[in-house]
Amino acid sequence: MNIDRISARDIAVSGLKAQRARMNIIANNIANVETTRTPEGGAFRRQMVVFRGEEIGHGLNPEKLGVMVKKVIRDPSPLRQVYDPQHPDANEDGIVEYPNVNMAVEMVNLISAQRAYEANIAVITSGRQMKQRAMEILQQ
Repeated sequence: MNIDRISARDIAVSGLKAQRARMNIIANNIANVETTRTPEGGAFRRQMVVFRGEEIGHGLNPEKLGVMVKKVIRDPSPLRQVYDPQHPDANEDGIVEYPNVNMAVEMVNLISAQRAYEANIAVITSGRQMKQRAMEILQQ
């Protein structure tokens, strides 16, 4: 593989897109933290993004480098159960199933996605600065 064909900018942009998708899923999880009824029936289930990446190696198409969202999956962990016999979604025992969304986990994931997004922006900025400095050196 010709290392000159690899674009750090394109790889960083793929990271920006992937982290933006992750932030959207996290925001959706947070927005649905109290949703007890969905069109599919039952409480909302937390969603998670699964990324897919390619390692730099021989014979790999440079356009496939970077990261992308492979799929969005539902968290299979148990739903939170709360005794509230007055709730319209309570079962015969007075138990309401709430989403398996943990706000602390979502906030940590949001900060992690934000940091990764910022790191990809730093890669793009550094690449731009390197090109600018190279142009300045060539003009001297």
